[in-house]
Amino acid sequence: MTINIKLVMDVYIKKITLGLVMNFFLFSLFSEGIEAEIQLIDRVIAVVDSSVIMESELNNRVEEIIGRLRSDGTELPPKKILEEQILERLIIEEIQLQIGKRAGVKISDAELNRSLSMIASQNSMDLEQFKESLEASGESYKNLRESVRKEMIIQRVQRGRVAANVEISEQEIENYLNSEEGKSRLAEQYNVQQILLSIKSGASTEEIILVEKKGLEIIERHKNGESFEKLAATYSSDQNALEGGKLGWRRVSELPTLFASEVEGMKVGDISKLIRSGAGMHIIRLAEKKGEVVKYEDQTLVRHILVQTSEIRSENQTKSLISEVYEKLVGGGEFKQLARQYSEDPGSKMEGGDLGWSRAGTFDPVFESVMNEIKIGVISKPFQTQFGWHILEVIDRRNEDVSDDVRKNRAYQIIFNRKFEQELQRTLMELRSEAYVDIKLAS
Repeated sequence: MTINIKLVMDVYIKKITLGLVMNFFLFSLFSEGIEAEIQLIDRVIAVVDSSVIMESELNNRVEEIIGRLRSDGTELPPKKILEEQILERLIIEEIQLQIGKRAGVKISDAELNRSLSMIASQNSMDLEQFKESLEASGESYKNLRESVRKEMIIQRVQRGRVAANVEISEQEIENYLNSEEGKSRLAEQYNVQQILLSIKSGASTEEIILVEKKGLEIIERHKNGESFEKLAATYSSDQNALEGGKLGWRRVSELPTLFASEVEGMKVGDISKLIRSGAGMHIIRLAEKKGEVVKYEDQTLVRHILVQTSEIRSENQTKSLISEVYEKLVGGGEFKQLARQYSEDPGSKMEGGDLGWSRAGTFDPVFESVMNEIKIGVISKPFQTQFGWHILEVIDRRNEDVSDDVRKNRAYQIIFNRKFEQELQRTLMELRSEAYVDIKLAS
């Protein structure tokens, strides 16, 4: 028996803003005498300026979100609503990626690997172990790299577009510090544990001495390595004894007066001397502390020159340029002058590359590593971070009382995060309204 097969392929070409998109269809045959049925492999579901979003992208993201919601025990919305919400998210992401592309934002493999290594370390793995674990679970390491690269581009776009529009005055900071919320969030809090050895009303001197002796023994046993929690469960008369004697997080004002004066001078992990009250003998331990104002910290005065890759300058050209600048510096060139001429950091360029006094955690980890290793007055060799190629010079170091600055910086960060989120949503809505978007999702 002969099967008469006629294979037909239709190519649909649709012109969009800056290119052509081709939708390909696969025809399959089922049996003799039955016409070929067209099966759609993939299709465009949204045109976003000069690019498109494919149905496969949406489906993959929908599956990812559904999996995440189910694992969290969250009730799923109707699939149509979920698809519409996720498609809108993909559109916003694509708009930002195109902005990044036009601005010449690039993420090098070295930067990407550093970010992935940080993700791996958060999972107690090195990068190779993380890759193997990912692929063993059926996930694509290649796809993850691309997702992280896109996320890094989007973050840079947001930083450039949004952060610059966030303004915070000194008065706003002061108002926040004086508000009830500010006082509450920035006040020191203590997680305290206690062991209470009860003394009966009217106890004799001998009985009190025995309790005191037992208390001193408990203190010594803890100092020799026994768990405070176990000792509390064994000997404490407090109602929280079986919970390790934990009183929970308390501000100084919320602690008993006898405890407050003791706890303020303690370091985390410290155990107190015996404290006598009307109820008996107390032993307290400072388990945790938060909201602490660091009174002194090491600071570094540093300046740098930043050169970045772009659409008009390749990675090799950038490395060549930063090397040229370095040679000029070691040849006697003036740092401020060369920073004003070559640096592409808008925040420090006109200041001759001066970044001011900074504390640990201010800069990119690679930048800080070089900064911490180099001696005062020595110019570093060119090195790369996620932001580009740098040369830095440490001007000075100091140990500074920054109690007030720390409180203000914390307040600033809280206010900034709120304003950034508000400005981000406004900016994204604005970008969405300005972009050409043609949604082809079936209704």
